[in-house]
Parts: sequence; C-alpha cells; structure tokens
Amino acid sequence: MQTDEELMAAASEGKLEHLSELYRRYRRPLFGYFINQGVATDLAEDLLQATFERVIKHRETYRIGGSFRSWVFAIARNAMYKQHQRAGRIDIKQDVQPASLALSAPCAQTQWEQRETGSQTLAALAALPDAYREVVDLAWKRGLKYAEIATVLNISEANVKVRVHRAVKQLRVNYAKLDAQ
Repeated sequence: MQTDEELMAAASEGKLEHLSELYRRYRRPLFGYFINQGVATDLAEDLLQATFERVIKHRETYRIGGSFRSWVFAIARNAMYKQHQRAGRIDIKQDVQPASLALSAPCAQTQWEQRETGSQTLAALAALPDAYREVVDLAWKRGLKYAEIATVLNISEANVKVRVHRAVKQLRVNYAKLDAQ
C-alpha cells in the first residue's frame, strides 16, 4: 500500500489516477473538519470538492517529501476562508453530530470523549474560541501532529502547543460550568 506522499508524488508527475485513492482517504476527515468548523453540510460538500479541485490544479506545487496531510488541510482551510470572504459569512448547520464522523485513529480526545456524555462534550467544545476549537479539531479529531498543524495554520509549532494547552484549560472551565447547571 502506497503512502499519501507516494501517491501525491505520482499525481504531481501526471498520474492523476492516484488522486482517487487520496480522495477516498481524505474525504471524511476533510468533511468532518469543515463540519466541526461550523460549516453547513451542503457547503462542506462544496468545499470538499473545491479542495480537491485545487489539489489537482496545484499538484505541481506539492513539495515531494513533504507531508500530504498538512498540505491538503492547508488547502482546505484556505478554501473555507476564501468562501467565507466571498459570502461574508459561513452558513452554520446546528443539527450535525460530529461524533458520527469517522476519526482518523484512537487518540487522547477519543479517550476523553468516552469519559463524558455526548451533549456535554459538544457543549464544552462549542464554547471554545474558534482558534482553540480549530487546533483541538486538527489535533484530536484529524490526528495531525503539532508541526503539521503549524503548517496548516501558518503559525509556529510553539503557538500550536500554547493553543492546545489553553484549550484544555478552557475545556476544564467549560465542564465546571456545565456541571454547575
């Protein structure tokens, strides 16, 4: 089985049939990322397509040896923000359950969610500031490493660590508020 990087390297050399496997691997994680950022389902599907259109269009700019995962999430994030700028806002869908989306692998956040009730988890995450929620989503739900998140967000790895640390602190506060209710 070829790695994401090998598939993308072949695609960047003109073997576009390899992109179908990359799409199969990344459609759910990217769709989940858009949904967790508050994007409506229809728009998330459009953004997923726009992301892969850009992957095809800019395949020659992929840096061989670089992380495909961080590259494609950076493209997805840029597509989302360009849509946001064009529309003036992003349509928010309230009834989507992020827990129904596939996770990339068991991780710290999965273990944390298993200890908590679903509604409490969603409420605690929803109360986080956007910058913290995005870092938590990329790290815990999408399984990106801090260096990859730094690339996606165009910030330093140290800044990613600070945001995750502050997000965890804020989640504790959010849970305390929820328990008090």
